[in-house]
Amino acid sequence: MIIMKKIVPIFLFLLPVTLLAQMNSKEADALLDKAVAAIKADAAVQMDYYYKVLDDDNTIVQQDDGIIRLDGNKYALIMDNMKVWCNGKVQWSYMADIDEIYITDAASDEAQNLSPLGVMEMYRTGYSSSIKKVGNTTVVTLDSMAADAEIGKVELCFPDSGHRLGSMTVYMNGQGRVEVQLKNYSAKCKFGKKQYECQLNEFPSAEVVDMR
Repeated sequence: MIIMKKIVPIFLFLLPVTLLAQMNSKEADALLDKAVAAIKADAAVQMDYYYKVLDDDNTIVQQDDGIIRLDGNKYALIMDNMKVWCNGKVQWSYMADIDEIYITDAASDEAQNLSPLGVMEMYRTGYSSSIKKVGNTTVVTLDSMAADAEIGKVELCFPDSGHRLGSMTVYMNGQGRVEVQLKNYSAKCKFGKKQYECQLNEFPSAEVVDMR
């Protein structure tokens, strides 16, 4: 009876915290829903893209900048060191430093980890979500519910309470993190089909590795 008297007050104390976490998660999911819907409604969009990869010692091991194009499940990331194209079915990744092109299915984990919309929609399966305000920025955090997930956590930052993603940080389990900055958002762009496909003849010396 004494034990029960101790347990009940503790349970009652934790209950509001649990409900608050559920409300916080719903608010985070709602913001991501609006952000994804906004990008899709803008049809083809283009943004300036800057990223850097840091190891576990906080040392920059790679960085690059370029542009990113999005149109539903199609996207392209064009940078000096890396270029990625996805037409919704197939993804091509060109690595300039080793002169190789990797081909995979658009639905593969490798492809989804490079898709901005894919990353934003991770919260739908396997990730818990939370939201907080940091100055004038709203930060949505996605935490993997699987200890062995390749991506352990993602932080998505939305400036000025808007629905347009300004930056994101992807934490790789045991492999450091990737920080991405997005600027100069342009909506209602018109891109041809070839903008989302790798033209292999433009890379005659590259080794092609088909992983499908």
